[in-house]
Amino acid sequence: MNKRYIVGIAVIVLCGVIGFTAFKDSLTPYVGFAEAKELNRSCQVMGEVDKDNVKYDMKNGILHFSIVDEEGHLLPVSYKGVKPGNFDQAKSVVCGGQVVDGTFEADRLLVKCPSKYQGMEEEGEENPHETTPSEAGV
Repeated sequence: MNKRYIVGIAVIVLCGVIGFTAFKDSLTPYVGFAEAKELNRSCQVMGEVDKDNVKYDMKNGILHFSIVDEEGHLLPVSYKGVKPGNFDQAKSVVCGGQVVDGTFEADRLLVKCPSKYQGMEEEGEENPHETTPSEAGV
């Protein structure tokens, strides 16, 4: 084989390895609360907001709250940044960051709110985005 082909193949393989490593390191996995406490790197956790445990420090711009997982475990969270406008209606949140001294320090928040039409049927109102089989032409 020609030396140029060998060098070219080596460069392609090296670029592929570097690209794969960079991609793998950029992934942020979803983990449980216990695993998040053991990791020494960024991860994502999800839970329901404990509405009784929400405080926003306006002076320092830090939102302190706790989330509860499916097993009932509580994880304190602090988020430095503007409190999301729909945070008070949030059913659950996804927090990205890492645990420091027992508190999940989030640098990203994804607020998951219930649909504004959810529960309308319970109040006797119709959901304007839902069609019945007869309206759909079935």
